[in-house]
Amino acid sequence: MKIGRLLLSSLRKKTRSAASRRTDRKSSGTSFGFKLSKADRKLKKKSLEASKKKSAAKQGTKKAIEPVAAKPVSQQAAESLPLVVAPVAPVTVSTQVAQVAPSALSTQLLIHPDEKLKSSVEAFLLDQRSPHTRRAYGKDLRRFLQFLAARKREKGSEPIDRALIVAYKDSLLSQALEHTTVDRHLATLRSFFRFLGDDGFLVKNPAEGVRFLNPKRVSRTQGFSDADVVQVLKQPDLHSRTGSLHYSVLMVLFYCGLRRSEVCELRTTNIGFERGNRVLRLRGKGNAERLIVIPEPVWRGIEHYFYIAGRVFAVDDFLFRPIRNNRTGVKEKPLDPSMIFYIVAKYAKSAGVAQRVSPHSCRATAISNARDHHVPDRAIQEFAGWASPDMITRYDKRKASIENSASKAIRYGTEADRLARDTQPKPTYEKRSEKAEGEIEV
Repeated sequence: MKIGRLLLSSLRKKTRSAASRRTDRKSSGTSFGFKLSKADRKLKKKSLEASKKKSAAKQGTKKAIEPVAAKPVSQQAAESLPLVVAPVAPVTVSTQVAQVAPSALSTQLLIHPDEKLKSSVEAFLLDQRSPHTRRAYGKDLRRFLQFLAARKREKGSEPIDRALIVAYKDSLLSQALEHTTVDRHLATLRSFFRFLGDDGFLVKNPAEGVRFLNPKRVSRTQGFSDADVVQVLKQPDLHSRTGSLHYSVLMVLFYCGLRRSEVCELRTTNIGFERGNRVLRLRGKGNAERLIVIPEPVWRGIEHYFYIAGRVFAVDDFLFRPIRNNRTGVKEKPLDPSMIFYIVAKYAKSAGVAQRVSPHSCRATAISNARDHHVPDRAIQEFAGWASPDMITRYDKRKASIENSASKAIRYGTEADRLARDTQPKPTYEKRSEKAEGEIEV
């Protein structure tokens, strides 16, 4: 019995030792029951690392080739191109072509612009030098977008072409707008689309071939007579701060011919001396700089206003400021353009001027008065700040006055001779007793 137990325990020990030896062989790099040498284990390790690198390179190649598979490139051309260059160059070229395509700009894109188009529109408005032009262009573009939105609800999205611009022109005419207003809208669109063409949204300007109406521009601005100007300048109360301010503004309008925006932007630093004359240095339309001599009556009016208001010329400030501001209380600011209109209308009504006048009437009156006193057209053009002398005839409000009518000076042959004979004394003739041969008796 004891012998059997001893044999069983020895058998179990042998079995356990054999199992442990198999485990050791697996962990030490043995295979199929035999043990690998140290050189074989190094070779196997290198082969495993090489296979891993090869599989990783295959996976990276598949990821790089995936964008190229979507391109319409033949298999033979794709195999001849390098794996890295092929997926990069075609993608960049296709994106640029899509940006400059002629059909890229449509009503849908213009109504709901992307970031690139938004930045181009903002740049177009900011590129205008005058804030008044910037505001007018923005207003015209909003009206055009309203037309596109109404048309899109009926016809859907359309390309921006010449037919669409002509339809917009007909829409403006159907609203009974002046022909000059319609031409201004077309000029705004022409400049706008030219700007977008430079940014790559259009190949051809759709508004370039649309004809302007080119109406004969007749200004409706009414001017003052010399007697009206004298009566208007008598109305302000020079003993009050408000009256002295209004009087100096009227003097600048009637004698210097400034636009109301230019009057509001005047500063004390704009006053200077040039060749012994006190002048105003200012910038008008088109950022054009000009000098205007301040007549002595105008300077006395400005000095009186500064004395009554307790101001000094040494401080850089706006020349004309509000006396009081009931809304915000801020008085360190320029006069509002609407206030200039109020001043002219108020004192014109007090003086008994019947026609509707405005600050532009004062400017037209100054130009007409200068022409009546035979000022050269070149000097008037510089005085008004115009780029073309053709504007002089438009602003001359006294060219059709009854007193200077050309019909009063017209005379024609027979009638002129008859009037001359009637006004001249009749000649007296002496009777002669003897007649010369061939002489006819009168």
